[in-house]
Amino acid sequence: MKQILIVILLALSGAASLFAQNTPPRILCGNTVFSHVIREKYPELQAAFDQTFEEARRRPAVAGERSPLNIKVVVHVVWNAAAENLADSIIENQIDILNQDFNRQNADTANLRPLFQPVAGNADIHFELQQIVRVQTSQLFSLDILGNSLLSELKHDNEGGSDAWDTEKYLNIWVCKIQPTTIFGIPIGQILGFAFPPNNLANWPPDSGAPSADEDGVVIDYRMMGRNNPNPLPNPAGGGNLLVRGRTPVHEVGHFLGLRHILGYGVLFGPINCAESDGVDDTPYANSQSEFNCDKTRNTCEQVEVFYNDDVPDLVENFMDYSSEDCMNMFTKGQVELMRNVLAGPRSGLLESSGLPGVNGEETAWRLLPNPTNSVCWVEFQSEKAQEMAFRVIGADGRMILQRAAQTWLPGTHRVSFDLSQQPAGLYFVEITTPQGRAAKKLIRE
Repeated sequence: MKQILIVILLALSGAASLFAQNTPPRILCGNTVFSHVIREKYPELQAAFDQTFEEARRRPAVAGERSPLNIKVVVHVVWNAAAENLADSIIENQIDILNQDFNRQNADTANLRPLFQPVAGNADIHFELQQIVRVQTSQLFSLDILGNSLLSELKHDNEGGSDAWDTEKYLNIWVCKIQPTTIFGIPIGQILGFAFPPNNLANWPPDSGAPSADEDGVVIDYRMMGRNNPNPLPNPAGGGNLLVRGRTPVHEVGHFLGLRHILGYGVLFGPINCAESDGVDDTPYANSQSEFNCDKTRNTCEQVEVFYNDDVPDLVENFMDYSSEDCMNMFTKGQVELMRNVLAGPRSGLLESSGLPGVNGEETAWRLLPNPTNSVCWVEFQSEKAQEMAFRVIGADGRMILQRAAQTWLPGTHRVSFDLSQQPAGLYFVEITTPQGRAAKKLIRE
């Protein structure tokens, strides 16, 4: 969901009943704070999130399905002070980092302990920067933990922010200065960023007060973008500045694609226990987040892990923990499959394309007719060259409904039909895969 860096200060002693006196300073992962807000204020939205996660987790991976998945990205730089108006080179560097980390091309992969090398995964997810949108504003952006504000003003032109590009087709990343977080007017720390997980509904639940579809995406504090960012962020826990390696956006995009923290949900104010799970088998249990360090001796849940058939240490190198940014270096294969399942289902609009990747870099135009349909529909395309193609119809929840195995289609005009007469009305996705890539389009079954 989102990353918030929050330091509980000694100054809170006696100032608010939320915290005990003499509470030592510590860094608390803000995903638990955000989860608390959603669960308390938007239960219908949380139920939709949970349903989407479970359906994506249960969807079996298709053998041999490893074609590249491409996501178009729009970065909104909403700035007040000049330093917040990040140079193009910083944004481009961050996109490079996303592409390295999601495709296991990052130089620090060798730092992963041998124990976890076999479970390290390559997501084969690629990010294409489409546009950098710049908006100067007089607005200051802060999140109200105890209220309803989830920085919605950042995402609307008429409120001092920047309107999203179509959130079903683009990953929108908003970059701004996020003001320090307070409770009852008392500063408690600094939010680094946040992201909404996918929702399997066409629109957010009505009348719930939850964010609308045009607010979907990722928010990042401007100081956490790119390795070449000249703007330091002092560590609220002391000891100089936070180390920035572009991993906060990697972490948040992981949430956007359905991943939880490796320690699961946890609780807002209280201990996390070893029964909490992120729903991914190959990430070991942990009962606390890393404290922005790289302690590879940590083993906060001393129990036999079913997946490993052993008691293994915490996976502090994982992008979904809160270790130091130069310690993070991997997603697991289980996390990879979950993200790809999410892209095949509730976020499949991100993969939609008007052209079908073909041989020699050429694209083949294709149509989906009739759309909407009440029974049979067909894919129509004209191939100039012999081309191998496979077809699938996928439900909005990520389940595969129908498929046609890969075969070589000779030059000419072709139609491939699908009978949905036995399927319920709703939203589906028709996907074509070639050795060069894939394309998908929405289909409405009336």
